[in-house]
Amino acid sequence: MKQDVEYKKRELLIEAAKKEFLEKGYNKASLRTICSKAGVTTGALYFFFENKAELFAAIVDEPLKGLKKLVATHFKEDSMYMSNIASLSEIELDHSDESDMFIEYIYDYRDSFILILNSSENTVYENCVDEFVDMLEKATPKMLSGMKGYTCDEYMSHWMSHLTIDAFINVIKHVEDREEAKRRMRPILNYLVKGWVELVMVKK
Repeated sequence: MKQDVEYKKRELLIEAAKKEFLEKGYNKASLRTICSKAGVTTGALYFFFENKAELFAAIVDEPLKGLKKLVATHFKEDSMYMSNIASLSEIELDHSDESDMFIEYIYDYRDSFILILNSSENTVYENCVDEFVDMLEKATPKMLSGMKGYTCDEYMSHWMSHLTIDAFINVIKHVEDREEAKRRMRPILNYLVKGWVELVMVKK
């Protein structure tokens, strides 16, 4: 029974904090206001969380780790796929399923990702967009390493990595409905895939 009560208090704090961070951003968010909205004392907050940073992390950290794992798995599967084709003309250009997969995951935790994108200044998460760009940029040469006769244009890879991540960010920020986000993202990603093939993957 006591554990249930404590769990409920923690959940109330997280929900109140999520609203406060979304409304005011990390820097201006008030722990006192969060406690008031959650109906708990500041002592209860510090029982569960050491500080504001730890409270913010409780909202965004697990969803972010899950997305990084999903992206890494996708890159690994793409590397295996690329190693079994002989030329760029064999590449499947329709990535609608992959687009839907990422949107489904992100929209399960959309509030958390909106917080990271809009309200993570002065936290350990403020550079996470650059981290995803870096993941994509580093994965590209590895994906091409199994294809004989092709190499990666590093400049174009950097450019396309930014465009791809920025496209997802734009949809996440501005499209609230999950199904609408899927509908918008599919053609965008397919368009970008053609750019990857034509601009990044070049013959040696």
